Amino acid sequence: MSGIRSWGSTRIAGTLAALASLILLVTPALGAGPRVTLVVSPQAPGLERTAASELADLLQRMYQAEVTTAGGLPGNDSAVIALGSPATNPVLKPLAQDWPALSDQGHLLRSVKLGGTPVLIVGGGSPVATLWAAYELGHQLGARYLLQGDVLPDEPAAFHVDGFNQTWEPSLKLRTWRTVNDFPIGPESWGLAEQQKFIRQLAKLKYNRLLIATYAWQPFVHFEFGGVKKQSSLLWFGYQYRVDGDTAGRGAFKGARFFENPEFVGKTGYDERFQAGKGLIGGIIDSAHSLGMTVGLALSPLEFPKEFAETLPGAQSVHQLETLTIGPGPQQKPGDQTLLGLAKAQIRGWLETYPKLDALYLTLPEFPGWATHHAEAFRRLAERSKLPANVTLDGLIAAARDRKTLASGERGMAALQGNLTALDFLQTLLADETTLALPQGKRAEVVVIDVDPALFPVLDKVLPKGARSLNFVDYTARRTVASRALLQQIPAKAVPSSLILTLADDNVGVLPQSSVDALGELTGDLRAQGFEGFSTRYWMPGDLELSAYFLSRSSFDAKVTARQALADLVTPICGAGAVDPVQKMVDHIEAATALVEQNDIGFTFPIPGVVLKHYESGDAVPEWWGKVSTEYLNAMNEAYRANQRSKLEGRALTLYMARRLDFAFNYMNSITALKKAGIAKRGGDKAEHAMQMQGAVDAMLDALNAQAAVARSNSDRGVIAVLNEYGYRPLLRELEAAESE
Repeated sequence: MSGIRSWGSTRIAGTLAALASLILLVTPALGAGPRVTLVVSPQAPGLERTAASELADLLQRMYQAEVTTAGGLPGNDSAVIALGSPATNPVLKPLAQDWPALSDQGHLLRSVKLGGTPVLIVGGGSPVATLWAAYELGHQLGARYLLQGDVLPDEPAAFHVDGFNQTWEPSLKLRTWRTVNDFPIGPESWGLAEQQKFIRQLAKLKYNRLLIATYAWQPFVHFEFGGVKKQSSLLWFGYQYRVDGDTAGRGAFKGARFFENPEFVGKTGYDERFQAGKGLIGGIIDSAHSLGMTVGLALSPLEFPKEFAETLPGAQSVHQLETLTIGPGPQQKPGDQTLLGLAKAQIRGWLETYPKLDALYLTLPEFPGWATHHAEAFRRLAERSKLPANVTLDGLIAAARDRKTLASGERGMAALQGNLTALDFLQTLLADETTLALPQGKRAEVVVIDVDPALFPVLDKVLPKGARSLNFVDYTARRTVASRALLQQIPAKAVPSSLILTLADDNVGVLPQSSVDALGELTGDLRAQGFEGFSTRYWMPGDLELSAYFLSRSSFDAKVTARQALADLVTPICGAGAVDPVQKMVDHIEAATALVEQNDIGFTFPIPGVVLKHYESGDAVPEWWGKVSTEYLNAMNEAYRANQRSKLEGRALTLYMARRLDFAFNYMNSITALKKAGIAKRGGDKAEHAMQMQGAVDAMLDALNAQAAVARSNSDRGVIAVLNEYGYRPLLRELEAAESE
């Protein structure tokens, strides 16, 4: 069998060359594998045929098995696996009376005898559940499905079809994974091929919904209103990132001049960018559907590309990183017909461009400014929704003001007031049934995102009729745990509700992050309170293998802890000897993440000034920086220790984490030297200034080279591009200025 198997396109400078030589030394000659017959009906649903194809591929890669597919039991001595259920596979009809009651997500592996022939049933309560059962068989045989690819054991356990009797039912039924969104460090930078590969791994982990998060200025939709045509077609807020010339880690970009989503290379005009964007989003939808996932698309119904300002007199500019959108101003009331028409035109643009969508997620503005009419909106909501008499506007405002989340105080009150107006607006907008119409008389499912926590107790009353909710409490999982009492106020059994689970926060930024212990606490809360599921929030997926795996397994087994999940993930990949150092590595990353969250929530937010802000202010290096640096150093040492102890097929994973942590440690060294350089400059110490600037440049170069050595996704490359633009090149300019003084 071969050593490293299908783990992704990892490029590891220097070290992988040595690993490649080692692989050649230990790879034995391929031998004949077991004979396996997969029994699937010729009339089986497409997903069951996909299950057979995926299982055949896995057995061939894992065992060099000789796999054939048949419509009935074979007349030979091959091992037999029957896929489907009595309803879809005639071979299984004799078992109909004894077939267990499975939900549409329930699936099983069961060894039986049919006509005296030993048969392993890989079945489910629906075709997609049968697909999950096929993937589960691979997992039980030792395969592990990572976000970046599969890792198969070099010496798997002997193949067998007897002894199986397991059933899985989910306790969290809606397992949503977000994609696209914003920033070059996230999936906004992924081309269709990378998206498709990732979606396949999500299906293997039994995630069952994909959420495509979008912004009004992106090139994914076209619509017109009031004689104005949409013209915005930007990615990552319109910023550009040069990756040629003096770029640190330049080899990761294969000679490109600029960092780009590959679907948009060379496309500059609005029409060709829209067509590229339409192909990307449409391809994502089709890929998810082909693997049994449903697809939702998130948009902000109250934000519009800025070119539509002339159609909405008095509209306000919405400023995020740039001023790219507009929203309603004080003169627009929630029932304003022009505003309703513009919002409907935008929604219809999305649904007509992507008629295969299953759900539309309507995001309430993160920083609501449309608060002028909140008192009138509350009165209408109270009357229309029959709010209890003890729910008062003053009481809601006090709750928003006094809570302990980031959105509290004045910001909390403004958020609530904007929410009230927006919810009043949505109730009117969605009362028009043509707004959400899909082909064949269907209607898009509606999910409202980010209702203010002060409204949680009356969520079932203030949402538009029939809407679900996706709730947000705070920016990180730990901060959400600290405010978990808010979750108890959501009437999750009255209105289908999910919670946004932050796996890695963009405010904490480009550094490795982990919050898996907090995720364990939150998923326990969701089960206890009757939530239907969760939706992930993240940007860089490379550090999230444990989080993704834990959520996958614990959704079907509430007893699984984060530490059990780590051992179950690492042991087949790396060997039992690597479990302890990997656990210690994660513990150190968790400690570093917590320190950053507690002290500077925007520490490495990937925007202009992310590095130089440390040069321009402050008279001392914060003490907690040293603690973060030490945690990353210790984590890196544990990752290298795990790498030394790992089986061959697991070394790519441990080496990736070691170099990511090398990046983090050197990043901390760079900004520490930069802070000292700024202090020296303000103090007039030219020699110290120049020396510390040199240290900052050298450490940033080391950080980016470490990242480039293991860059395997466009998110990895996006980190390098962003930190060259906002870090390495600005540091070089400052060093040149310091040396010329």
